[in-house]
Amino acid sequence: MTNSPSDERYIVRPWWRRRELHWAALAGASIVLTGISLERTMLSVYEPVPEFVERLRVGRLFMLAGSAASIAAAVWSQIRQYPLWVTICVAAPVALVGLATMVTTPPSLMPQILGLFALPAALAGLIGGVSFHNNRKWSGDGQ
Repeated sequence: MTNSPSDERYIVRPWWRRRELHWAALAGASIVLTGISLERTMLSVYEPVPEFVERLRVGRLFMLAGSAASIAAAVWSQIRQYPLWVTICVAAPVALVGLATMVTTPPSLMPQILGLFALPAALAGLIGGVSFHNNRKWSGDGQ
């Protein structure tokens, strides 16, 4: 692809290439939001007083936001052609903790137990995605 009289060649990359920092921020936000939701929904004693009910509602909203960020990071990792294990690890919070938070009743500790596995897996996926280097060359003319 020649854009100047001096026959300089430019490599045109799709918009999702070279955006590791943005993807890492999205995956990191998913981990942080999931951690906040686990802290908010962990109740040692559940009583139907307004403070506990409000804390649980806010925790579930944080889990909804963390799940949305986790799904977006997993889809983006597939678009970026990361290895499958990175995508699975980044999607672990929504698959384990998000589902357990939305399905179980409030006094359950199941989301916190699954969070012990999901958050380290998501962190491993984040590290794997940032350290992954694809060696394929991209150009605008398909060569």
